[in-house]
Amino acid sequence: MTEAWELGIAEAAGLIRRRELSAVELLESILDRIQDTEDYARAWAYVDERGAREAARTADDQAASGRFGGALHGIPVGVKDVINVRQMPTEGGSESLRGNNAKDDAGVVRQLRASGAVILGKLQTHEFAFGQGTPPSRNPWGPDRYAGGSSVGSGVAVAVGSVPGALGTDTGGSVRNPAAVNGLVGLKPSSGVVSSSGVLHVSHTMDHVGPIARSVEDCAMLLDGMVEPQAVSSLGGPVSARLLDIPAETKLGIDRRMWSEWGVSRGVLAAVEEALSVLADLGIEIVELPLPELDLSLHASVAISLSEAAQHHRQRLRGAAGQYFPGTRVMIETGALVSKDDIRLAWQVRSHLRSLIPESMRRAGVDGLVSPTLPAIAPLASSMSSELTGSTGEDSLAAALRMLSAANLTGMPGVSVPCGFAEGQPIGLHLMGLERSDARVLSIAHSYERATQWRKYVPVRVLPAGSEGVRPRNSSGNWAYQVDERP
Repeated sequence: MTEAWELGIAEAAGLIRRRELSAVELLESILDRIQDTEDYARAWAYVDERGAREAARTADDQAASGRFGGALHGIPVGVKDVINVRQMPTEGGSESLRGNNAKDDAGVVRQLRASGAVILGKLQTHEFAFGQGTPPSRNPWGPDRYAGGSSVGSGVAVAVGSVPGALGTDTGGSVRNPAAVNGLVGLKPSSGVVSSSGVLHVSHTMDHVGPIARSVEDCAMLLDGMVEPQAVSSLGGPVSARLLDIPAETKLGIDRRMWSEWGVSRGVLAAVEEALSVLADLGIEIVELPLPELDLSLHASVAISLSEAAQHHRQRLRGAAGQYFPGTRVMIETGALVSKDDIRLAWQVRSHLRSLIPESMRRAGVDGLVSPTLPAIAPLASSMSSELTGSTGEDSLAAALRMLSAANLTGMPGVSVPCGFAEGQPIGLHLMGLERSDARVLSIAHSYERATQWRKYVPVRVLPAGSEGVRPRNSSGNWAYQVDERP
């Protein structure tokens, strides 16, 4: 018999709307799942059990009188700990912000509440979303493997079923990366459709808040609950209502030569080629579209991101530099050294790619670009290289950024959807579309997903209560995990 925590967002929302499941029942099942999995997963930084119960009871009271807040009415959602949630900690995975509580909701959290969502708590992140350090979250597919980043807790929590959907932030792949590693769906929306106010930014230009969920439909529903009201029309209306069969004559572009340049492994390549066959069987035409200019994205993205990061962190570093991870501090200090000429060139590259890529797609008649999400399966955490511009390779963060940063630089939507396994580890297929074509990109991913039916969650092994690294409930009735693995 299916337990409530196993339900996807769309299914649970339908049951709540039909009064066949209460928001309180759903929440209690998820809280039990957190208790069962968190000793292993370590995905949560803070769980607001009391506040979530109050919100769930309110949702049920509203439903009893026929009132519904929106499509996400009564659905628990987790929030990456660089996004403000009022009266909850926003510590950004950093000792320098220990004890910092948010006074107001971030814009996207306000929108989620207006859509009826129950905000359950905060999820672990690499420090300030820079990908540095070692957050406590564990990969559900193997505790010795990289669990994704920087939205690491968001990916792990959804994968183990301790929340049906979560928010992450994506500067150069930080939503799509953990989605791929954990066998989930992750979307970086088009630029400007989701508010980024109230976020601890790496880069206000490159950062995008995006959803992670177990299915494309669930991801689309989360997106609908996140989109700013004034941006809905630019997307053609609610996205989840338009995940229909893909239009005839849909065409996708690929650049296999770039996959070779990016160092895509044999196992990943085999899974992606099989996925292309499935897409072809669905009537999608796959055409070669050489775009070597995509390789300009990484260096331009890094120059813009780090120079803006230096601005955001200058004041805090003056008083708390010793409380940053060394790797994070080096990255920010490097951003302060980027010359004005280099920054100007990076912006010129951004402008060039924002024009060239869409124009190349239109000339070729393609609706999107398809590629592997990551070059390889999740590497062993002990061998993971966190350099941003290092050489390509299976254990390199730089290789992942090289493949994914074009969507951030151009503002185009990008989605990662599971497409198989290699050595028992999940692999992601990446689709990138024209700006504001989020619905089209998700529809293609949805059609592929329905044709393959990859599993929607990962039942991890559960360690005994009281295992190392996790503190019990505190006196306020909330959970607050503070696992410090600082070297």
